Amino acid sequence: MKIKAILLDLDGTLIDSIPLIMASDKDAIEEFGFKVSHQKMRELSMLHSRDIAYYLMDSTKKVFNIFDFIDYRRKSFLHSLKKHKANKLWFKDSKQFIQDMSKNYPLAVITGSRNVFVNEVFDKKTRSCLNCVITSDDVEHKKPDIEPLLKAITRMRLNKEEVIFIGDSIQDGLMCQRLGVKFIAKLGGISTENNLRKFNPIFIAKDFCEIKRFVELLEDI
Repeated sequence: MKIKAILLDLDGTLIDSIPLIMASDKDAIEEFGFKVSHQKMRELSMLHSRDIAYYLMDSTKKVFNIFDFIDYRRKSFLHSLKKHKANKLWFKDSKQFIQDMSKNYPLAVITGSRNVFVNEVFDKKTRSCLNCVITSDDVEHKKPDIEPLLKAITRMRLNKEEVIFIGDSIQDGLMCQRLGVKFIAKLGGISTENNLRKFNPIFIAKDFCEIKRFVELLEDI
């Protein structure tokens, strides 16, 4: 199986930012007078601010200023980010994987996060290994819509059959399923293994060492 490029999610895949995302969600939800269970918080943390606000409205029949909610959640997350130092969020084998794979494959990161966050997270050396970065600021429709994935593939002048996408969430799996892109599920992020299996990943991995070995095996098939 010939692979010409590797595309990666950011939050929960390359960096351990899910606890920060959940904390900012909890902060915003409680600030606006709502309470949700821990499990529901995990589910909501996969959504964008607007969708979380809509969920709160629909489930409680209460109306509030959605833009105030979005602004508060964003500020809460950025505050947490500065407090915890963004460059310390990387999983221990993520940067090495990027550096190793960039020697043989074009790489791209596709994330629902904004440019301001991505710029805080990446150091120059790691960023230089990437051929393409697609953030939520670059698209009209975010994951699980196919637009971010399709935009990266088009920008890199590839066909969807020539790439693999590595992600940790059902949003990633659904996006890949909708476009017909091969999906590698990485555990340890926001979604459970059982949920990720629903999207027929070609491989399920605990870490990037396993993914690297799997990609090398693909070249021999």
